[in-house]
Amino acid sequence: MPSKPSSAPGDQTQRLFDHFDHIVGQTQAVALLVQAVIRERIAPGYLFVGPAGIGRSLVAEAFVALLLRRSGASSDSLERRIRSRNHPDLLWVEPTYLHQGKLLTVAEAQAADVKRRGRPQVRLEQVREIARFLGRPPLEAARAVVVIESAELIAEAAANGLLKTLEEPGQATLVLMAPDQQALLPTLISRCQTIPFRRLGPTDLAQVLDRVGHAEILAHAEIL
Repeated sequence: MPSKPSSAPGDQTQRLFDHFDHIVGQTQAVALLVQAVIRERIAPGYLFVGPAGIGRSLVAEAFVALLLRRSGASSDSLERRIRSRNHPDLLWVEPTYLHQGKLLTVAEAQAADVKRRGRPQVRLEQVREIARFLGRPPLEAARAVVVIESAELIAEAAANGLLKTLEEPGQATLVLMAPDQQALLPTLISRCQTIPFRRLGPTDLAQVLDRVGHAEILAHAEIL
């Protein structure tokens, strides 16, 4: 039986872009990540730069799915596991509050009705957890992935500890998200490939609101 012809490079590229078709207004960011996958030149560190609420986390989840996918595995199942942060080769890190010796995310602190003083931080203990996580080989995928939200809130000691991990991540890729580069150590920035995210224009914003079922906000704005 003749072998099935392999997909043309153009078809593969289109499939990769289709993987991000739910992302609105971030064409440049998506193109940079797709090209990295096509060329098999995945950087050890990425810095997603742009204000909150414009799709950084959505792009991160889609990119993680590409990095963790296995041949023949269900993509829908993989994406569900990533959204629920339930994959053995993914560590999703959020800033935390320290309360009675425990680290609580913002959502956990709110649920526990904990009085919060100051801003949460990505702490040295969490960076040590990242090092332990990356100290073992990936369990299912070809690489492990760590995503750090609000990287501008990394404590100074934690940032210095993270430098060592970025220098020798092993079979891993780290994705840091921040609104800008001003609050990050230059040494952290230099070890990551920066992926710029732009603010959404009126047309893109209208599309996002319509997708999430809040088109009435636009109608109200027009009335005003």
